[in-house]
Amino acid sequence: MLNLIPYPQKVELTGRTLVFPANAVMTRAAKRPFHTLKTFARRIHSVEFSAIADNGFTSVRFRSSAALAADAYILTVDASGVTIEASGEAGWQNGVSTLVQLMSPVGGSRFSVPEGVIEDAPGCSWRAVMIDLARDWHPFPFLLEYVDMCRFYKIRTLHLHFTDDQSYTLPSRAFPKLSTEGRSYTEKEIRRLCAYARLRGVEIMPEIDVPGHCTSFAQAYGDIFGTNGIISQSEPSMTCMEALFRELCGLFPDSPYIHIGGDEAAIEKWTDCPKCLDAYRARGVDVDGILAGENGKHKLSEIMYATFIKRTADAVLSCGKTPVVWEGFAAEVNGIIPPETVVMSWENFYQVTPSLQAAGFRLLNCSWSPLYVVTPVVYWKPEDVYNWNVYTWRPVHPGSPYAGSSLTIEPTMQVEGGQLLAWGDQIVAKYANVTEGVREEQRLVEERTPALSENLWHREKISDWTEFSARMAAVAALYETFREHK
Repeated sequence: MLNLIPYPQKVELTGRTLVFPANAVMTRAAKRPFHTLKTFARRIHSVEFSAIADNGFTSVRFRSSAALAADAYILTVDASGVTIEASGEAGWQNGVSTLVQLMSPVGGSRFSVPEGVIEDAPGCSWRAVMIDLARDWHPFPFLLEYVDMCRFYKIRTLHLHFTDDQSYTLPSRAFPKLSTEGRSYTEKEIRRLCAYARLRGVEIMPEIDVPGHCTSFAQAYGDIFGTNGIISQSEPSMTCMEALFRELCGLFPDSPYIHIGGDEAAIEKWTDCPKCLDAYRARGVDVDGILAGENGKHKLSEIMYATFIKRTADAVLSCGKTPVVWEGFAAEVNGIIPPETVVMSWENFYQVTPSLQAAGFRLLNCSWSPLYVVTPVVYWKPEDVYNWNVYTWRPVHPGSPYAGSSLTIEPTMQVEGGQLLAWGDQIVAKYANVTEGVREEQRLVEERTPALSENLWHREKISDWTEFSARMAAVAALYETFREHK
Protein backbone atom coordinates (compact mmCIF):
# COMPACT_ATOMS: atom_id res chain seq x y z
CA MET A 1 0.00 0.00 0.00
CA LEU A 2 1.06 3.59 -0.54
CA ASN A 3 2.08 5.71 2.42
CA LEU A 4 -1.13 7.73 2.55
CA ILE A 5 -3.45 8.66 5.45
CA PRO A 6 -6.32 8.37 5.15
CA TYR A 7 -5.94 5.67 2.52
CA PRO A 8 -8.00 6.33 -0.62
CA GLN A 9 -11.06 4.26 -1.46
CA LYS A 10 -9.69 3.10 -4.83
CA VAL A 11 -6.11 3.09 -6.10
CA GLU A 12 -5.01 1.83 -9.52
CA LEU A 13 -1.30 2.27 -10.38
CA THR A 14 0.70 1.31 -13.45
CA GLY A 15 3.94 0.73 -11.53
CA ARG A 16 5.70 3.66 -13.23
CA THR A 17 6.83 6.87 -11.59
CA LEU A 18 6.64 10.11 -13.54
CA VAL A 19 8.58 13.34 -13.05
CA PHE A 20 7.07 16.78 -13.62
CA PRO A 21 8.07 20.42 -13.24
CA ALA A 22 6.44 22.09 -10.24
CA ASN A 23 3.83 24.25 -11.89
CA ALA A 24 0.05 24.42 -11.89
CA VAL A 25 -2.81 26.31 -13.47
CA MET A 26 -4.30 28.48 -10.76
CA THR A 27 -7.82 29.30 -11.88
CA ARG A 28 -9.87 31.71 -9.83
CA ALA A 29 -12.01 28.84 -8.52
CA ALA A 30 -8.95 26.82 -7.48
CA LYS A 31 -6.96 29.67 -5.95
CA ARG A 32 -7.18 28.26 -2.42
CA PRO A 33 -6.32 24.63 -3.28
CA PHE A 34 -3.34 25.93 -5.27
CA HIS A 35 -2.21 27.90 -2.21
CA THR A 36 -2.43 24.70 -0.11
CA LEU A 37 -0.40 22.81 -2.71
CA LYS A 38 2.24 25.53 -2.86
CA THR A 39 2.52 25.85 0.94
CA PHE A 40 2.64 22.14 1.79
CA ALA A 41 4.94 21.17 -1.10
CA ARG A 42 7.41 23.86 -0.10
CA ARG A 43 7.43 23.05 3.60
CA ILE A 44 7.43 19.25 3.25
CA HIS A 45 9.44 18.65 0.09
CA SER A 46 11.23 21.97 -0.56
CA VAL A 47 9.47 21.99 -3.95
CA GLU A 48 8.40 25.47 -5.01
CA PHE A 49 5.28 25.47 -7.17
CA SER A 50 4.58 28.31 -9.59
CA ALA A 51 1.31 29.32 -11.22
CA ILE A 52 1.27 29.41 -15.02
CA ALA A 53 -1.24 30.09 -17.75
CA ASP A 54 -3.09 27.14 -19.27
CA ASN A 55 -1.47 27.46 -22.68
CA GLY A 56 1.20 24.79 -22.61
CA PHE A 57 2.35 21.79 -20.58
CA THR A 58 1.05 22.08 -17.05
CA SER A 59 1.95 19.60 -14.33
CA VAL A 60 -1.11 20.08 -12.10
CA ARG A 61 -4.62 21.02 -13.22
CA PHE A 62 -7.78 21.47 -11.19
CA ARG A 63 -10.77 20.22 -13.17
CA SER A 64 -14.41 20.74 -12.23
CA SER A 65 -16.92 17.87 -12.26
CA ALA A 66 -20.41 18.53 -10.90
CA ALA A 67 -21.09 14.78 -10.77
CA LEU A 68 -18.73 14.28 -7.79
CA ALA A 69 -19.86 14.67 -4.18
CA ALA A 70 -18.55 17.69 -2.26
CA ASP A 71 -15.60 15.96 -0.56
CA ALA A 72 -14.85 13.51 -3.37
CA TYR A 73 -12.01 13.79 -5.87
CA ILE A 74 -10.28 11.88 -8.65
CA LEU A 75 -6.50 12.20 -8.88
CA THR A 76 -5.13 11.15 -12.27
CA VAL A 77 -1.40 10.95 -13.05
CA ASP A 78 -0.33 10.21 -16.61
CA ALA A 79 2.03 11.53 -19.25
CA SER A 80 -0.09 14.68 -19.65
CA GLY A 81 0.40 15.63 -16.00
CA VAL A 82 -1.56 15.54 -12.74
CA THR A 83 -5.29 16.26 -12.76
CA ILE A 84 -7.35 16.77 -9.60
CA GLU A 85 -11.01 16.46 -10.48
CA ALA A 86 -13.70 17.56 -8.01
CA SER A 87 -16.98 19.43 -7.81
CA GLY A 88 -15.34 22.32 -6.00
CA GLU A 89 -12.93 23.45 -3.31
CA ALA A 90 -13.59 20.73 -0.72
CA GLY A 91 -12.72 17.92 -3.12
CA TRP A 92 -9.76 19.78 -4.61
CA GLN A 93 -8.35 20.38 -1.13
CA ASN A 94 -8.65 16.66 -0.32
CA GLY A 95 -6.93 15.82 -3.60
CA VAL A 96 -4.10 18.22 -2.74
CA SER A 97 -3.68 16.56 0.68
CA THR A 98 -3.24 13.23 -1.10
CA LEU A 99 -0.87 14.66 -3.69
CA VAL A 100 1.50 16.26 -1.17
CA GLN A 101 1.72 12.95 0.73
CA LEU A 102 2.28 11.08 -2.53
CA MET A 103 4.93 13.24 -4.19
CA SER A 104 8.69 13.16 -3.77
CA PRO A 105 11.24 15.89 -4.60
CA VAL A 106 13.53 15.34 -7.56
CA GLY A 107 15.86 18.31 -7.16
CA GLY A 108 15.26 21.81 -8.38
CA SER A 109 11.64 22.62 -9.04
CA ARG A 110 10.56 19.12 -9.98
CA PHE A 111 8.70 16.31 -8.27
CA SER A 112 7.88 12.66 -8.92
CA VAL A 113 4.60 10.87 -8.36
CA PRO A 114 3.31 7.34 -9.14
CA GLU A 115 1.35 7.01 -12.38
CA GLY A 116 -2.26 5.90 -12.05
CA VAL A 117 -5.72 6.90 -10.85
CA ILE A 118 -7.05 7.46 -7.33
CA GLU A 119 -10.81 7.73 -6.84
CA ASP A 120 -11.69 8.82 -3.35
CA ALA A 121 -14.40 10.11 -1.00
CA PRO A 122 -14.85 9.98 2.78
CA GLY A 123 -17.08 7.44 4.47
CA CYS A 124 -18.01 9.94 7.21
CA SER A 125 -18.99 13.52 6.52
CA TRP A 126 -18.05 14.58 10.07
CA ARG A 127 -14.32 14.35 10.80
CA ALA A 128 -13.24 16.66 13.61
CA VAL A 129 -10.81 17.52 16.38
CA MET A 130 -11.77 19.61 19.43
CA ILE A 131 -9.35 21.76 21.43
CA ASP A 132 -10.26 23.29 24.80
CA LEU A 133 -8.97 26.87 24.71
CA ALA A 134 -10.71 28.08 27.86
CA ARG A 135 -9.12 26.14 30.70
CA ASP A 136 -5.54 26.82 29.61
CA TRP A 137 -4.38 29.71 27.48
CA HIS A 138 -3.30 28.65 23.99
CA PRO A 139 -1.16 31.28 22.25
CA PHE A 140 -2.71 32.15 18.89
CA PRO A 141 -0.13 30.31 16.70
CA PHE A 142 -1.37 27.00 18.14
CA LEU A 143 -4.74 27.58 16.49
CA LEU A 144 -3.14 28.01 13.07
CA GLU A 145 -1.02 24.88 13.60
CA TYR A 146 -4.15 22.86 14.36
CA VAL A 147 -5.73 24.13 11.13
CA ASP A 148 -2.69 22.86 9.20
CA MET A 149 -2.89 19.48 10.93
CA CYS A 150 -6.56 19.18 9.97
CA ARG A 151 -5.80 20.01 6.34
CA PHE A 152 -2.95 17.50 6.14
CA TYR A 153 -5.06 14.60 7.48
CA LYS A 154 -8.34 15.63 5.76
CA ILE A 155 -10.00 16.51 9.07
CA ARG A 156 -12.87 18.69 7.96
CA THR A 157 -13.76 20.50 11.21
CA LEU A 158 -11.72 22.12 13.97
CA HIS A 159 -14.00 22.47 17.00
CA LEU A 160 -12.77 25.20 19.37
CA HIS A 161 -14.12 25.23 22.93
CA PHE A 162 -13.72 28.96 23.52
CA THR A 163 -15.47 29.37 26.88
CA ASP A 164 -15.63 27.67 30.26
CA ASP A 165 -15.50 28.56 33.95
CA GLN A 166 -11.81 29.42 33.73
CA SER A 167 -12.02 32.00 30.95
CA TYR A 168 -14.00 33.47 28.10
CA THR A 169 -11.51 33.66 25.23
CA LEU A 170 -13.68 35.30 22.55
CA PRO A 171 -14.07 39.00 21.80
CA SER A 172 -17.56 40.46 22.09
CA ARG A 173 -18.84 43.86 21.12
CA ALA A 174 -22.27 43.14 22.59
CA PHE A 175 -20.86 42.06 25.97
CA PRO A 176 -17.22 43.23 26.09
CA LYS A 177 -16.74 42.50 29.81
CA LEU A 178 -17.15 38.78 29.11
CA SER A 179 -13.66 38.57 27.58
CA THR A 180 -11.11 37.44 30.17
CA GLU A 181 -8.24 39.89 30.42
CA GLY A 182 -5.00 38.40 29.10
CA ARG A 183 -6.76 35.21 28.01
CA SER A 184 -8.91 36.21 25.05
CA TYR A 185 -8.34 36.53 21.33
CA THR A 186 -8.89 39.78 19.49
CA GLU A 187 -11.29 40.34 16.61
CA LYS A 188 -8.27 40.69 14.36
CA GLU A 189 -6.98 37.27 15.44
CA ILE A 190 -10.38 35.67 14.91
CA ARG A 191 -10.57 37.17 11.42
CA ARG A 192 -7.09 35.86 10.70
CA LEU A 193 -8.03 32.40 11.99
CA CYS A 194 -11.12 32.32 9.78
CA ALA A 195 -9.14 33.45 6.72
CA TYR A 196 -6.38 30.91 7.44
CA ALA A 197 -8.88 28.06 7.75
CA ARG A 198 -10.83 29.20 4.67
CA LEU A 199 -7.65 29.16 2.60
CA ARG A 200 -7.03 25.54 3.61
CA GLY A 201 -10.59 24.26 3.36
CA VAL A 202 -10.99 23.64 7.10
CA GLU A 203 -14.24 24.55 8.86
CA ILE A 204 -14.07 26.15 12.31
CA MET A 205 -16.85 25.25 14.75
CA PRO A 206 -16.80 27.75 17.63
CA GLU A 207 -18.39 26.86 20.97
CA ILE A 208 -19.82 29.03 23.72
CA ASP A 209 -20.61 26.50 26.45
CA VAL A 210 -23.85 27.38 28.26
CA PRO A 211 -25.98 27.16 30.41
CA GLY A 212 -23.36 25.66 32.76
CA HIS A 213 -19.60 26.26 32.70
CA CYS A 214 -20.45 29.96 32.84
CA THR A 215 -18.47 31.62 35.67
CA SER A 216 -17.37 34.49 33.42
CA PHE A 217 -21.01 35.38 32.71
CA ALA A 218 -21.77 35.72 36.41
CA GLN A 219 -18.61 37.70 37.08
CA ALA A 220 -19.07 40.17 34.24
CA TYR A 221 -22.85 40.47 33.91
CA GLY A 222 -24.42 38.90 36.98
CA ASP A 223 -27.31 41.35 36.78
CA ILE A 224 -28.22 39.94 33.37
CA PHE A 225 -27.15 36.30 33.36
CA GLY A 226 -27.44 35.48 37.07
CA THR A 227 -24.89 34.43 39.70
CA ASN A 228 -26.16 30.99 40.64
CA GLY A 229 -23.72 28.89 38.59
CA ILE A 230 -26.07 28.57 35.63
CA ILE A 231 -27.39 31.03 33.03
CA SER A 232 -30.62 32.64 34.23
CA GLN A 233 -33.75 31.98 32.22
CA SER A 234 -35.35 35.35 32.85
CA GLU A 235 -36.58 36.94 29.65
CA PRO A 236 -33.87 39.67 29.59
CA SER A 237 -31.18 37.01 30.08
CA MET A 238 -32.49 34.82 27.26
CA THR A 239 -32.83 37.80 24.92
CA CYS A 240 -29.16 38.61 25.58
CA MET A 241 -28.17 34.98 25.12
CA GLU A 242 -29.84 34.94 21.71
CA ALA A 243 -28.01 38.14 20.79
CA LEU A 244 -24.69 36.61 21.89
CA PHE A 245 -25.12 33.58 19.63
CA ARG A 246 -26.14 35.73 16.69
CA GLU A 247 -22.97 37.74 17.29
CA LEU A 248 -20.96 34.50 17.35
CA CYS A 249 -22.44 33.51 13.99
CA GLY A 250 -21.30 36.83 12.57
CA LEU A 251 -17.83 36.45 14.07
CA PHE A 252 -17.40 33.14 12.20
CA PRO A 253 -19.11 33.80 8.85
CA ASP A 254 -17.70 30.68 7.14
CA SER A 255 -18.72 28.28 9.91
CA PRO A 256 -21.74 26.15 8.99
CA TYR A 257 -21.94 24.71 12.52
CA ILE A 258 -22.14 26.58 15.84
CA HIS A 259 -21.76 24.69 19.13
CA ILE A 260 -24.08 25.91 21.88
CA GLY A 261 -22.67 23.73 24.71
CA GLY A 262 -25.29 22.19 26.94
CA ASP A 263 -23.29 19.81 29.14
CA GLU A 264 -23.04 19.30 32.89
CA ALA A 265 -25.36 22.13 33.95
CA ALA A 266 -26.99 22.25 37.40
CA ILE A 267 -30.40 22.67 35.79
CA GLU A 268 -32.48 22.10 38.95
CA LYS A 269 -31.22 25.48 40.22
CA TRP A 270 -33.70 27.04 37.78
CA THR A 271 -36.57 25.62 39.81
CA ASP A 272 -35.39 27.67 42.82
CA CYS A 273 -35.07 30.92 40.86
CA PRO A 274 -38.15 33.18 41.19
CA LYS A 275 -37.24 35.18 38.04
CA CYS A 276 -36.88 31.98 36.01
CA LEU A 277 -40.15 30.56 37.30
CA ASP A 278 -42.00 33.81 36.63
CA ALA A 279 -40.61 33.87 33.09
CA TYR A 280 -42.03 30.38 32.46
CA ARG A 281 -45.37 31.29 33.96
CA ALA A 282 -45.47 34.27 31.61
CA ARG A 283 -44.85 31.89 28.71
CA GLY A 284 -47.90 29.84 29.69
CA VAL A 285 -46.13 26.90 31.36
CA ASP A 286 -48.00 25.32 34.30
CA VAL A 287 -44.99 25.73 36.57
CA ASP A 288 -46.87 25.20 39.84
CA GLY A 289 -48.74 22.18 38.57
CA ILE A 290 -45.55 20.49 37.37
CA LEU A 291 -43.75 21.23 40.64
CA ALA A 292 -46.63 19.77 42.62
CA GLY A 293 -46.47 16.49 40.73
CA GLU A 294 -44.19 13.49 41.14
CA ASN A 295 -40.52 14.35 40.53
CA GLY A 296 -41.77 17.86 39.79
CA LYS A 297 -38.44 19.67 40.11
CA HIS A 298 -36.71 17.19 37.82
CA LYS A 299 -39.46 17.34 35.19
CA LEU A 300 -39.61 21.12 35.21
CA SER A 301 -35.83 21.48 35.06
CA GLU A 302 -35.69 19.18 32.02
CA ILE A 303 -38.39 21.24 30.28
CA MET A 304 -36.49 24.43 31.12
CA TYR A 305 -33.23 22.92 29.89
CA ALA A 306 -34.74 21.83 26.57
CA THR A 307 -36.35 25.25 26.16
CA PHE A 308 -32.98 26.94 26.77
CA ILE A 309 -31.42 24.74 24.08
CA LYS A 310 -34.33 25.51 21.73
CA ARG A 311 -33.98 29.26 22.09
CA THR A 312 -30.22 29.30 21.57
CA ALA A 313 -30.52 26.78 18.74
CA ASP A 314 -33.24 28.87 17.09
CA ALA A 315 -30.96 31.92 17.26
CA VAL A 316 -28.27 29.94 15.42
CA LEU A 317 -30.77 28.60 12.89
CA SER A 318 -32.00 32.14 12.22
CA CYS A 319 -28.47 32.96 11.00
CA GLY A 320 -28.55 30.09 8.49
CA LYS A 321 -26.27 27.86 10.55
CA THR A 322 -26.71 24.48 12.25
CA PRO A 323 -26.61 24.18 16.06
CA VAL A 324 -24.59 21.43 17.74
CA VAL A 325 -25.06 20.38 21.37
CA TRP A 326 -23.57 17.89 23.80
CA GLU A 327 -25.78 14.96 24.79
CA GLY A 328 -27.27 16.44 27.95
CA PHE A 329 -31.06 16.37 27.75
CA ALA A 330 -33.51 13.64 28.72
CA ALA A 331 -35.55 11.62 26.25
CA GLU A 332 -38.86 13.02 27.53
CA VAL A 333 -38.00 16.48 26.15
CA ASN A 334 -36.69 15.40 22.74
CA GLY A 335 -39.71 16.97 21.09
CA ILE A 336 -38.73 20.44 22.33
CA ILE A 337 -35.24 20.35 20.78
CA PRO A 338 -35.19 21.61 17.16
CA PRO A 339 -34.84 18.51 14.94
CA GLU A 340 -32.03 20.18 12.94
CA THR A 341 -29.80 20.08 16.05
CA VAL A 342 -26.75 17.82 15.81
CA VAL A 343 -26.06 15.88 19.02
CA MET A 344 -22.63 14.84 20.28
CA SER A 345 -23.17 11.55 22.10
CA TRP A 346 -20.43 11.14 24.70
CA GLU A 347 -21.65 9.97 28.13
CA ASN A 348 -24.66 7.79 27.29
CA PHE A 349 -25.90 8.97 30.68
CA TYR A 350 -28.23 11.92 30.10
CA GLN A 351 -29.69 10.00 27.18
CA VAL A 352 -28.38 6.87 25.51
CA THR A 353 -27.42 6.80 21.85
CA PRO A 354 -30.23 4.42 20.75
CA SER A 355 -32.78 6.83 22.21
CA LEU A 356 -31.24 9.80 20.40
CA GLN A 357 -31.15 7.70 17.26
CA ALA A 358 -34.83 6.76 17.57
CA ALA A 359 -35.68 10.46 18.00
CA GLY A 360 -34.11 11.14 14.61
CA PHE A 361 -31.20 13.36 15.67
CA ARG A 362 -28.04 13.58 13.60
CA LEU A 363 -25.36 11.96 15.78
CA LEU A 364 -21.62 12.37 16.33
CA ASN A 365 -19.56 9.81 18.21
CA CYS A 366 -17.58 11.52 21.00
CA SER A 367 -16.95 8.47 23.16
CA TRP A 368 -14.84 9.07 26.28
CA SER A 369 -12.74 6.02 25.45
CA PRO A 370 -10.66 6.23 23.31
CA LEU A 371 -11.38 9.72 21.93
CA TYR A 372 -10.68 11.94 24.95
CA VAL A 373 -7.29 13.45 25.72
CA VAL A 374 -6.88 15.05 29.17
CA THR A 375 -3.21 15.98 29.24
CA PRO A 376 -1.20 14.44 30.86
CA VAL A 377 -3.37 12.02 32.85
CA VAL A 378 -5.99 10.49 30.53
CA TYR A 379 -5.48 9.32 26.97
CA TRP A 380 -5.48 6.11 25.02
CA LYS A 381 -2.87 4.66 22.70
CA PRO A 382 -3.06 5.44 18.97
CA GLU A 383 -3.71 1.73 18.49
CA ASP A 384 -6.84 2.02 20.64
CA VAL A 385 -8.05 4.94 18.53
CA TYR A 386 -7.42 2.87 15.41
CA ASN A 387 -9.26 -0.19 16.76
CA TRP A 388 -12.30 1.93 17.70
CA ASN A 389 -15.13 2.29 15.22
CA VAL A 390 -17.70 5.02 14.76
CA TYR A 391 -20.59 2.85 15.99
CA THR A 392 -19.07 2.08 19.41
CA TRP A 393 -19.18 4.08 22.65
CA ARG A 394 -17.31 3.47 25.91
CA PRO A 395 -18.61 6.02 28.43
CA VAL A 396 -17.01 7.14 31.68
CA HIS A 397 -20.01 8.27 33.75
CA PRO A 398 -20.73 5.69 36.48
CA GLY A 399 -24.44 6.29 35.98
CA SER A 400 -24.37 5.20 32.35
CA PRO A 401 -25.99 1.82 31.67
CA TYR A 402 -22.87 1.03 29.64
CA ALA A 403 -20.34 2.00 32.32
CA GLY A 404 -17.50 -0.49 32.46
CA SER A 405 -18.48 -1.98 29.12
CA SER A 406 -19.45 -0.55 25.76
CA LEU A 407 -22.33 0.11 23.41
CA THR A 408 -22.27 -0.80 19.73
CA ILE A 409 -25.15 0.03 17.41
CA GLU A 410 -25.91 -1.25 13.94
CA PRO A 411 -24.13 0.64 11.13
CA THR A 412 -26.09 3.72 10.10
CA MET A 413 -25.39 6.95 8.25
CA GLN A 414 -27.30 8.72 11.03
CA VAL A 415 -23.98 8.61 12.88
CA GLU A 416 -22.25 11.16 10.69
CA GLY A 417 -18.77 10.70 12.17
CA GLY A 418 -16.78 11.47 15.26
CA GLN A 419 -13.90 13.43 16.72
CA LEU A 420 -11.00 13.59 19.12
CA LEU A 421 -11.53 15.87 22.13
CA ALA A 422 -8.64 17.47 24.01
CA TRP A 423 -9.51 18.91 27.42
CA GLY A 424 -7.23 21.07 29.55
CA ASP A 425 -8.52 20.21 33.04
CA GLN A 426 -5.16 19.04 34.36
CA ILE A 427 -2.58 21.17 32.55
CA VAL A 428 -2.37 24.00 35.08
CA ALA A 429 -1.98 21.55 37.95
CA LYS A 430 0.60 19.34 36.23
CA TYR A 431 2.84 21.84 34.42
CA ALA A 432 4.74 24.76 35.91
CA ASN A 433 4.82 26.24 32.40
CA VAL A 434 1.32 26.07 30.89
CA THR A 435 2.61 26.53 27.34
CA GLU A 436 4.73 23.37 27.78
CA GLY A 437 1.56 21.52 28.79
CA VAL A 438 -0.31 22.90 25.81
CA ARG A 439 2.53 21.77 23.54
CA GLU A 440 2.38 18.28 25.07
CA GLU A 441 -1.37 18.25 24.48
CA GLN A 442 -0.69 19.10 20.84
CA ARG A 443 1.77 16.21 20.56
CA LEU A 444 -0.80 13.78 21.97
CA VAL A 445 -3.47 15.04 19.56
CA GLU A 446 -1.11 14.82 16.58
CA GLU A 447 -0.20 11.22 17.50
CA ARG A 448 -3.86 10.15 17.48
CA THR A 449 -5.27 12.17 14.60
CA PRO A 450 -3.97 9.83 11.86
CA ALA A 451 -5.86 6.90 13.39
CA LEU A 452 -8.99 9.03 13.75
CA SER A 453 -8.68 10.18 10.13
CA GLU A 454 -8.35 6.64 8.82
CA ASN A 455 -11.34 5.44 10.85
CA LEU A 456 -13.61 8.24 9.70
CA TRP A 457 -12.57 7.96 6.05
CA HIS A 458 -13.37 4.23 6.11
CA ARG A 459 -16.33 3.09 8.17
CA GLU A 460 -14.90 -0.44 7.92
CA LYS A 461 -11.20 -1.25 8.41
CA ILE A 462 -9.13 -1.82 5.27
CA SER A 463 -5.94 -2.94 7.02
CA ASP A 464 -4.70 -4.23 10.35
CA TRP A 465 -2.80 -2.21 12.95
CA THR A 466 0.61 -3.51 11.85
CA GLU A 467 0.17 -2.26 8.30
CA PHE A 468 -1.45 0.98 9.38
CA SER A 469 1.18 1.81 12.01
CA ALA A 470 3.96 1.53 9.42
CA ARG A 471 2.04 3.78 7.08
CA MET A 472 1.30 6.19 9.92
CA ALA A 473 4.99 6.48 10.84
CA ALA A 474 5.94 7.43 7.28
CA VAL A 475 3.15 9.99 6.89
CA ALA A 476 3.66 11.46 10.35
CA ALA A 477 7.31 12.04 9.44
CA LEU A 478 6.13 14.16 6.50
CA TYR A 479 3.93 16.19 8.78
CA GLU A 480 6.78 16.68 11.24
CA THR A 481 8.87 18.03 8.37
CA PHE A 482 6.05 20.44 7.60
CA ARG A 483 5.99 21.57 11.23
CA GLU A 484 9.75 22.18 11.29
CA HIS A 485 9.90 24.26 8.09
CA LYS A 486 7.78 27.36 8.57
